[in-house]
Parts: sequence; C-alpha cells; structure tokens
Amino acid sequence: MADENWRNVREVFDAALRQEPEARQKYISEVCGDDKELLTEVESLFSSFAKVDDFMETPAVAQVADIIESDTKTLETGTRFGHYEVIRQIDRGGMGEVYLAKDARLGRSVALKLLPAHFTQDRGHVRRFEQEARAVAALSHPNVCTIHEVVETGEGRHCIVMEYVGGVTLRTRMRGRGVSLAAAVDIALQIAGALAAAHGAGIVHRDIKPENVMVRPDGLVKVLDFGIAKYAGPARGRDAEESWVKTATGVVV
Repeated sequence: MADENWRNVREVFDAALRQEPEARQKYISEVCGDDKELLTEVESLFSSFAKVDDFMETPAVAQVADIIESDTKTLETGTRFGHYEVIRQIDRGGMGEVYLAKDARLGRSVALKLLPAHFTQDRGHVRRFEQEARAVAALSHPNVCTIHEVVETGEGRHCIVMEYVGGVTLRTRMRGRGVSLAAAVDIALQIAGALAAAHGAGIVHRDIKPENVMVRPDGLVKVLDFGIAKYAGPARGRDAEESWVKTATGVVV
C-alpha cells in the first residue's frame, strides 16, 4: 500500500477508536463512503485483533496507537537475513507487510511477506500465517503464486518467501485504461482455473477480490493471499484438521 493510502487508513482507524463503541461501524462506513479499498483496509486492521467485540470496547487508544506506530516502521533497504536482501516495501495490509527482495543465492527477485511484529507472540496469528504458506505450497498451478519457503528474520518475525509477481492488482487494472470484454473473459478464466486447482486440492480461498489478483504485463494472472483459506476436503486426521485455523466468531474478514 502506498504511504499516502496507509496514512488515510490510519487516520480513519484512529478516529474510529475515539467514537463510542456502538457508533464505530457506522462512522467507518460514512467516512469511507464509496472507497471500498479504504473500507477493506480499515476493516482489515480491526480483524487483526483476536475478538472484535473485546477490541471495540477497549478504551486504550494510546496502546493501540503504539502498536500501529511500531508497524509503520518498515524494513530499510539493504536489510538482510539469511541470503535475502530487502529492496523496498511494495504492500501493507492488516495481516502482513510485503517487500521486494533479492535472493543472493539464486540471483532472483522474490517477495517477502512478514507477519506484523505485534502478532509474533500470538500463536493463533502465527498459525494462520503458516496456514497460508501450506495452502499455496500444496498447489501447483500457473495462476497461483508460488511459495519458495518460510523463514524467520533476525528479530524472530515470520516470513513467507514467494515469487515476485510484477504488474498491478486487478483493482488497479480496472481503474486504469479499462478492461475490454475479451480481456475480462481471459482474466476470469485464469482466476477460475486457479480456484478449480485449489478446490481440487480441497482448499477454499474465501477472500477472492480484485486486490488479491495480480495481472502481469504479459496478461498472466496470479491469485494471491490465501491467509483465510480453509481446507474442505476429506478428513486428514486430527492433527491436520487442527492445523487449519478456523475463522473466529465475530471477526471481520
């Protein structure tokens, strides 16, 4: 997310915290208006907390502001861990930060998705983060972003290393020069192919939206962000079933 957009999200989020609990959702909807992307990001921040009802009643605005402030401190260019070197931040959301990095060992560009620092001690969020890596790694399809490995930074933050997909999100593509009927059909078919492969492996994405679809300059589509995916296939045993984090009641997703 661009710095300006992130500031807008923070402003709405901070202001919403200062509203009476019962008025917060109405306030967010009114302020965001028709800006669905802003609304999605603000709600994503709220969903980052374990229980929405407890969070909405929390008066500790200063503590939450500190958490948000700590997460705005991005990794600097040149930061290294293992054989990866950070080049720049390319996106930010409620459940992670994404950086463009260089894989010095193989000489390729990769995307690093880091779990926010304040979630590293929360086993539930760590499990959900690891679930995303397992979900994508279980798939092999040209329209699904490839996972290379899961590592930890020097500060103990969890990181998914994935292929770097150049291009723009489908949302940006739609806002740009427009999408012809032929291009729209082609994009839809590629997304459907990715979802069919996921469903064939028993995986339901559950968060398909233009922000989670990348369109490369050559027209190839990549489906991203399996962060709230759910395994819906045959039983794999108790351990496997427990490894798939269930969406908590009341959480905005």
